[in-house]
Amino acid sequence: MASRIEATPTQGSRRRSRSIWFHLHFWIAWIAAVPIALLCLTGAILAFEQEIFQWEHSELYELKVSDHRLTVGEVIETYQAADPPLRVNHLSIPQSPEHVYGAYTSGGRVFVNPYNGELSRLDDGFSISHLLIDVHRRLAAGPVGRQIAAISSLVLSISCVVGLVLWWPLRGRTFLRAWRRGWALDWHNALGLVALAPLIVMAVTGMDFTWGRHVWPILEGDTPSRPPRPTAIAPEGAEKLPIDVVVDSALSLMPDTKWTGFQPSNGRVAAQAFFFSDGSNHTQLFFDPYTGKELARHDGRIIPSGAVSWIRSKFAGLHTLQPFGQLAETLWGLLSLGGTVLVATGVWISVKRWRRPKRASAADRDQPRT
Repeated sequence: MASRIEATPTQGSRRRSRSIWFHLHFWIAWIAAVPIALLCLTGAILAFEQEIFQWEHSELYELKVSDHRLTVGEVIETYQAADPPLRVNHLSIPQSPEHVYGAYTSGGRVFVNPYNGELSRLDDGFSISHLLIDVHRRLAAGPVGRQIAAISSLVLSISCVVGLVLWWPLRGRTFLRAWRRGWALDWHNALGLVALAPLIVMAVTGMDFTWGRHVWPILEGDTPSRPPRPTAIAPEGAEKLPIDVVVDSALSLMPDTKWTGFQPSNGRVAAQAFFFSDGSNHTQLFFDPYTGKELARHDGRIIPSGAVSWIRSKFAGLHTLQPFGQLAETLWGLLSLGGTVLVATGVWISVKRWRRPKRASAADRDQPRT
């Protein structure tokens, strides 16, 4: 006579525990499925943000080169001579003779042709690159969307950890099962294992753009990772040096490093800032606009004091891997796309689970067991 094998208390507790983890993974992923899919998809596309922008606004990057080229000082004067005058907050230095100068100004983002001084503004109409950025940062919903995006990033990181807990008992031959059997769940597990750590890093560093300014000061305490910006001493009646004179001094100190940006002195005691990059390291030089002497240098190779400050200094780079080159940034984008695929496969698995017929009919349940 056959005997029924009862589940041991240990097996029953494991089933209950797994059921709890499963439903946690299921429901938190479902609640934020659409925002997570959008954030991951747009993040993958934005790995090519600069290329998309240049393709969309090709007229700004296909200039006719001539012998006469405006100096940086003359470019700043061109902005100031506009009607109404434009205050330059940050000027991007073109890396090719065919490219324009671009600046974030008091009137928005404005470009200057370095050969004829013509000012150009982006149209207020539809823009692919701006739409991608708006969806990725704010879900195209303003400040509320920005908070939803941050919360969705938090949900994504939690869902990844819970998914790891669910995968752990089935960890043997994950990739072999996906290759041979090819079920949606198998591919979901395999892709989740590959993209797990990168997605958590992207999610946590993404939250920094919304909540970082509130969280980091609490964690850092009295040892901030970002040193204060220096100020100049304005002598009574003194005039600031021509910008090009200070530019020559700054460039002489960094002859083998790419100059990427400049911030003029917009206040009486504001220092002029120069931004340099060698690919993996970023350096800022601050100059006195009255004397042309260096006031301070913020070198990315200097390790900040304290573990929290060191972690904060790496956050922006880890979100995109941009400091590590185009290949690393492209790979990061593909892994971000994996987040969208995980959402899609997760939805498919859920739908199949809901539609699955009951294995036991009512007659089977009423049948006495021996």
